[in-house]
Amino acid sequence: MKHKFTALAAAATLAIGTVAHAAEHNILILPDAYFPAITYMEPGDTVRFTNVSGSNQSIIAKNNDWVIGPIAPDSEVTMVIETGVQKTFYNKDLTNDDGTYSVEGKMSFSAAPLN
Repeated sequence: MKHKFTALAAAATLAIGTVAHAAEHNILILPDAYFPAITYMEPGDTVRFTNVSGSNQSIIAKNNDWVIGPIAPDSEVTMVIETGVQKTFYNKDLTNDDGTYSVEGKMSFSAAPLN
């Protein structure tokens, strides 16, 4: 009986150790960039956009799928990233002469590179 209990305890410990936990990722909004430029995550994770640019900032996803802002200086906004969300985003207020956005950030569900 003792061996059965030990095996069940080991199985329970293994199952508990493999429970997935959502992570939180921080993206800094700079005057002319996002840091990091690419954030690696999994669906269900939370992204915290923190505005350290010194001025109001708005973020718009590619194809206008989602918009955040304006975000005041030294403020932050969080969002949960679900499967299917548009992962490329831009600074809504900074555009090139041809109307394209000049500051781009990305989120990726791929594994982060090791280098």
